[in-house]
Amino acid sequence: MGGHRYTYFCQSDPKMSKLDRFMICPRLLNHFPKIYVVAVSREPSDHCPIILQSVTEDFGKTPFRFFNSRMNKDGFGQVVTKAWESFVGYGTHDRYLAAKLKFFKNEIKKWRVVDYPNEVKELHTLKLKLQELDVAYESRELYESEIEERRVMFQKIVEHEKIVALDAKQKAMIRWAINGDENTSFFHSFVNIKQQKNHIHGLVINGEWNTNAYTIKQEIHRFFRMKFQENWPTRPRLIN
Repeated sequence: MGGHRYTYFCQSDPKMSKLDRFMICPRLLNHFPKIYVVAVSREPSDHCPIILQSVTEDFGKTPFRFFNSRMNKDGFGQVVTKAWESFVGYGTHDRYLAAKLKFFKNEIKKWRVVDYPNEVKELHTLKLKLQELDVAYESRELYESEIEERRVMFQKIVEHEKIVALDAKQKAMIRWAINGDENTSFFHSFVNIKQQKNHIHGLVINGEWNTNAYTIKQEIHRFFRMKFQENWPTRPRLIN
């Protein structure tokens, strides 16, 4: 909850507590994983009005994350080999390796930008064709070629769904007891909960609740710079 830590202030016996809350269903979090609550000023009342908001600030691009399912995609091996062998750099060994890994990451991202829309388009086309065959089967018998085509398309759809399930399991960062479990909605709920807990909706800066993305990023950078300077060991002085 942003704004204030407590929602109720007892006038007779000065005590503060968090009484006011929202009651929601888990399905709401599946559609709006980044909703949050803000407690505004109570003014003369003893209760702080609370607001449920779903508008979030854009903090920029998300960090790069490699999904294990991409290693099973066609063409991924060629992208890796070409990117690793075509890099040209200079400098010390550590800087050279860092630059090479950065180049390697960018090449994978470029490949993914092209591959992902094609993957979504292919899945959509397969489902449409499968639906057409199912509708046709309601009025006539399917030919042997159509039955074989339906079997192949169904297998491809299952493979696509397995990739989606693997990505969801990796995003949820939990290990399921049964490796064969593919309940994607189960892992999606964990992903939504993680996003809800990890997302920064706002910060109290100089005593005021602030939701501006630029101001929050500057405050976080300032905080870590201070912590880095505090923990940085002092340089030993040479004594002649």
